[in-house]
Amino acid sequence: MIEVVYNSNGLIKNTTLDKYNSADLAWINVFNPKEEELSLISKKFDMPISTLKHFLDNDEIPRIEKLKDHDIIILKFLVEKKVRTLGIVKGKNYVLTSCIENINIDIDKEVISKDSSYLLKFILNKLIRNFSSKLDLIEEEISHLEDIIFDEKKDKDNKEIYHLKKGLIYIKKGLNSNKDVISEIEKIDDIKIELNQLIEVENTLSYRITEIMYLYTAYTSNKLNETMKSFTVIASLILLPSLIAGIYGMNLKIPLSDVNGSFYIILGVMLFFMILMILYFKYEKWV
Repeated sequence: MIEVVYNSNGLIKNTTLDKYNSADLAWINVFNPKEEELSLISKKFDMPISTLKHFLDNDEIPRIEKLKDHDIIILKFLVEKKVRTLGIVKGKNYVLTSCIENINIDIDKEVISKDSSYLLKFILNKLIRNFSSKLDLIEEEISHLEDIIFDEKKDKDNKEIYHLKKGLIYIKKGLNSNKDVISEIEKIDDIKIELNQLIEVENTLSYRITEIMYLYTAYTSNKLNETMKSFTVIASLILLPSLIAGIYGMNLKIPLSDVNGSFYIILGVMLFFMILMILYFKYEKWV
């Protein structure tokens, strides 16, 4: 798909690429293009198809190439929860963006009425703000997890923690890769500052989610230890009565076997030893 948004006498208009007049400033948004669309772009802007295909490769390394007629910039762009490769071509009167998915940027009259450098800066700013919005959402989720990590009444799912950790890893990779490229672009100092701030925010969130994982693991381990401790106490209480019952269950001549009421006497002995063990456990603060 190819969308062309251009400035015509101060008005924002849409057109197709074959009808686009290269004298007008335009933003050309390309997403999930077909082979014939790539061929059309290649002929229109004198660009190799291989370069255009690099824009659609999510494993492509971010970089910048300054050519005679245009600059080629490859960055990482956040589309919803996925980090995608975004290719940008900056010409004299146009900025072309290409991605496997639609980046959904709203271009207003002020942006399209200036020059391609201003348009590029606007797009880069939107790119950074997408990362910022995602980090804000992750921070809210991390804060929520921190609030409920020790709350026994709230259900906690370790999958949510690992998903947040995984998302931060991809964001970190995208931000650090973009930093090297954006640092080479001139007259966008405010974007560079914001990018550095986002990298610091991501580092802080990564540290916090790592601490949550540690606390969750420790909390789960302690709960398991408490459960095993309870089972151990129960097993210990049953151990001595079981031993006595086993001895008196043998077909032998043993003390009290001929005494009237011996059954209740033995039960009393069992109960006495159980109470004695409970008192001992309480003295040692095991229960």
